Amino acid sequence: MKKSMFAAALIISIVLTGCASVPDLSDEDNQIISQYIAGAVLNNSERYGYSFNYDKSVLDPTPKPTPAPTLAPAPEPENTPGSSGTQGKPGTGSQGNSGSTGNSGGTGGSGVSVAKSVSPVELYNIPGISVKPLSVGTKKHISTDFSSISADDGKKLVVVSFLIKNNSTKAQKAAFVKKNISYSITIGGKSYGNAMLTIAEGDLLSFNEKISAGGSKKGVLVFQADSSVKVKDVVVKAVKGNKETAFNI
Repeated sequence: MKKSMFAAALIISIVLTGCASVPDLSDEDNQIISQYIAGAVLNNSERYGYSFNYDKSVLDPTPKPTPAPTLAPAPEPENTPGSSGTQGKPGTGSQGNSGSTGNSGGTGGSGVSVAKSVSPVELYNIPGISVKPLSVGTKKHISTDFSSISADDGKKLVVVSFLIKNNSTKAQKAAFVKKNISYSITIGGKSYGNAMLTIAEGDLLSFNEKISAGGSKKGVLVFQADSSVKVKDVVVKAVKGNKETAFNI
C-alpha cells in the first residue's frame, strides 16, 4: 500500500513540476492522468467501494499435488488342506456352484418340488378317520337349503361324493377346514382345475363335523368341466404341503 502511494505521489510531483522532459499536456490529458492515479491509489484501499475485487490468492504459486499412496493388493487366501482351490466358484461342482448338487426333497435335481404320495389316512392325519370316494356325477344346478349352485355357460358341475368314517371307539372331530388341503380333478387325463368352495352340504373344503364312534358322514367336492366332456377315468388329487394322495373314481 505504501509503495503504491509513493509511486502515485512521485508521478504527481513530476507532472506538477513541469520538468522539461515531460511534454505539455492538455487539460483533458491531465484529467485522464489524475483519474488513473486516483484509481490506482484507491484501488488498494479496502474501504473504497469501487476497487477491483479479485481473489488475491491467485498470485500465490499453486502447490504441487501430493500423489495418493498406492495400496498393495490383498494376498489371496491359502487353500485349506484337502481342497482343490475351486471352492465357491460357479461350475466347479464344489460348494456354491451353479450346477446340480444331487437330489433334494425328491426333486430329481430339477429344482421343482415333487409331492410325496401318501395314503389318505396320513394326509388327513386324524386318528380313526378315513376318507373314501363313493361316486361321481354331473349337474347343471345344485339346490341347497340356502341357495343354489349353477355352472357357468358351456360348463357343467362335476360332483364327487366321499364317505368320511370314524373307525375309532370314541367321537372324533373331522376338521378338514383346518388342514389346508387343495383338490384338483382330471377327467380322461385332462385337468379341469381346482375344486370350487361352495355352500353344498359336506363340502370337503369347509368340512368341520363331529362324527360319533363308528359313524360316518357324506362329503362332496364340486368341480366345473366342459359341458361336452364324458365323465370317465376321473382322478381327484388331494395335496397338502409336500404330500399328496389320489382318489380314483
